[in-house]
Amino acid sequence: MSESETSKTPRNAAAGAKQAQAAERPVHEATELTKRNAEYMRQMRKSLDATALSGEKKTAVLNEMTSTLLAEQGRGTTARQLYGTVQGRTEEIVNPKKTPVERQKANYWVTALDNGLMLFMIFCLMYGIMGFIGTNATKNSAGANGITAILITSAIGGLGVAKLFEYLMPAKDGKKVSLWKKIAWSVLAIIVWMLVFTTMSMIQGPLNPVLPGIAYLIIAVVVFFARMWLKRRFNITTSMF
Repeated sequence: MSESETSKTPRNAAAGAKQAQAAERPVHEATELTKRNAEYMRQMRKSLDATALSGEKKTAVLNEMTSTLLAEQGRGTTARQLYGTVQGRTEEIVNPKKTPVERQKANYWVTALDNGLMLFMIFCLMYGIMGFIGTNATKNSAGANGITAILITSAIGGLGVAKLFEYLMPAKDGKKVSLWKKIAWSVLAIIVWMLVFTTMSMIQGPLNPVLPGIAYLIIAVVVFFARMWLKRRFNITTSMF
């Protein structure tokens, strides 16, 4: 073997090794996932298929994850580093965590519904009992004890009470509401609620029918159990009763 041939052999061997290494690499121009990331996405697809997510949602999620991985894997980042375990990522997609603002809004509406149902139950119980006590009390409250008046009055009251709780409860973000604002809101809420109650009491006839006493009592019982379910379902602690 000549000296020139001998000098070329190491270089050729090194080049061959590099070519073999390149052939084994699963990424060619950032258009393909690495073997590890491709396997992760295969498992991800399988995991999502086992959920109740729609086909469009699954496709959108997988496409987004794939695009992110193609951009990040060039830096040596793996899918596991980006998204954690397949099971954990699937749970995040199926049951995404709500932001603090979303949680606050959700808590407000649930609290408003709970307190509105409570007021509705109290009104139905009161007018149901009045229906059995005597006709004079029922006639004197004609309009106020109509089912439409009770519904609207209870709904407005529930919204007001929920907002009142937001002011009275300790602030989670560190911001404090001054005492005079709390008092002003409480007085304003009561005034608005009384105006609504008075206005709805003036509506009579078919738009605001008065139900029999037994009907109000039955509704009160149904609403009571509905509230119990709601409180257990959403773990409600901010209510008057």
